[in-house]
Amino acid sequence: MEQVSLDINGKKTQVSIEKNWTLLFVLREVLGLTGAKCGCSTGDCGACKVIIDGEAVNSCLVLARNLEGKKIETIEGLSNGTELHPIQQAFIDAGAVQCGYCTPGMV
Repeated sequence: MEQVSLDINGKKTQVSIEKNWTLLFVLREVLGLTGAKCGCSTGDCGACKVIIDGEAVNSCLVLARNLEGKKIETIEGLSNGTELHPIQQAFIDAGAVQCGYCTPGMV
């Protein structure tokens, strides 16, 4: 295992990881941030989408060990307490949530 420092939703976190763990695995299984979902594990569906340094990225394709010093934003970091992000509110207002499984990736 190796230590990596990740900046997730504005909070720096030290995590012990295996060298082959994806960001998606670390978010869900290590940190308990379950907003990003595993849909395909091939980068095709977008259910695991997060924002890394301002760019939308499929977290199933990125190794967590390569993200030291990068700013990672997940769906959990979009709202401000109980106040939803405008995009989240727009999805609700438009009824655009279907089953909701891939909605965090779309937002």
